[in-house]
Amino acid sequence: MKKTIITICLALLGFAVANGQEYSNDVAVTNVEFVLDGEDLLGQMDLDFSSIYASPTEQRNYSLVIYSEDNYVTLPIASLLGRRWFYHYARENRTREPFAEGQNTWYWKEAPRPFHYVASTPYQEWMEQAYIRIDAEVGGCCGKEGETVKGVPVLSVKMPVAHQEPVKPVYRPQFIYVLPPAETTVKQRDISGEAYVVFASGKTAVDPSYKDNAAELEKIRATIDSVRADADVTITDVILKGYSSPDGGYATNEKLSKARTQAIKDYVSKLDTLLDDKVFKAEAVPENWEGLRAAVEASEMQAKDKILAVIDSDIAPDKKEAKIKSSYSKQWASMVKDIFPLLRRTDYKVKYTVKSYTTADDARRILRSAPANLSINEFFLAAQGYEIGTYEFDEVFKIAARVYPDDSVVNINAANAAMSLGNLTAAESYLSRAGDSPVARYTKGVLCALQEDWEGAVMFFTSAKASGVKEASAALDIAKELLEFGK
Repeated sequence: MKKTIITICLALLGFAVANGQEYSNDVAVTNVEFVLDGEDLLGQMDLDFSSIYASPTEQRNYSLVIYSEDNYVTLPIASLLGRRWFYHYARENRTREPFAEGQNTWYWKEAPRPFHYVASTPYQEWMEQAYIRIDAEVGGCCGKEGETVKGVPVLSVKMPVAHQEPVKPVYRPQFIYVLPPAETTVKQRDISGEAYVVFASGKTAVDPSYKDNAAELEKIRATIDSVRADADVTITDVILKGYSSPDGGYATNEKLSKARTQAIKDYVSKLDTLLDDKVFKAEAVPENWEGLRAAVEASEMQAKDKILAVIDSDIAPDKKEAKIKSSYSKQWASMVKDIFPLLRRTDYKVKYTVKSYTTADDARRILRSAPANLSINEFFLAAQGYEIGTYEFDEVFKIAARVYPDDSVVNINAANAAMSLGNLTAAESYLSRAGDSPVARYTKGVLCALQEDWEGAVMFFTSAKASGVKEASAALDIAKELLEFGK
């Protein structure tokens, strides 16, 4: 049974009406909402810094200002650093990630897009008539004093009234990340390709100077070299599988295919002196009827269905050939010219094992260079230490979903990471491949809730609760309230 890990939920206060995009100090502001929570004013909005440029010597500090004619409150939002400032902090901290978690300080190019900002401040009566804006303090290097630039007000904001009733319930999502089981067997991987090594008629010796043989043989060698270049892997097998076309006698083709595949194996193994000869294995398919069938199926040739019926029949290969040649001579001639050369090929597969990674640093080291080397469990390991709702956290699971696109656990975790950044479109795509486990249904309910689809949320939370997901109970209660609230 998979072990589930419950993470701290990303604060999401109230349910934002999709207001039109506005700008304050070049910061795009959308989905703004302020609500009352007891004695506090709670606000949320999506901020996009895409239009911001910080010169190499600038540091831009952004603040949210809630103000009226005679009063104001200032709340910090984030700091964007120019290149020199960023590397200054990086050098001081001796790291590429110099800022503490939750500090909301980024190199200006790496600022989240969008950034979901949540603010809280004690409520005061004057705030009923307040406006909001985003101010920027722009400072330079060498002790240059910063200049504060006031932003224009965000006109779509509606402040809550203290006595306003009823108060809309607040949904705060709680994400469930699933810890995959550790791999109990050796991590095995492989890489495959096709080579078209041409032999002279009736010959079985490899001639690298004949036709394009040199380039085709180099494909095989280059694939082996690309795998061997990774110090974390060990090559276990190089499998060469040769195919002949169906023209000619079956017995002759069987003998030729075996001899030719063995010749390619011997040739390639002699080129590579670093691998034991036992690693190389040769297999042969006397006549490639499967490949012929696929090519005919994809063609527009006349009598295609009748030819396919002959190919699919149980008669001996030589009789199939004779029947097609006699009954469909034009089509057979076309196959000999256009299809058969593509059927005479050698498939190659390099199989290898990958070392296991036991620390987050090791897993992150390989994440960018060779992510396919990581197991599903090791992707989860690589995410440890990153804060939920950050670009780095989301990126780990995004890469995992590319490597393991059909794994339900990977897609559940990737959906949660995407939702924590507000990327509901990506989350919906991941959840389409997440299966129908209780946690998958719960996560689909979270997505519905964030989309304000309360009927869908109630349906999924109800199912998840019945299947034993304890987090679904509270989520179901609030979803039902919000469903009633909207009626």
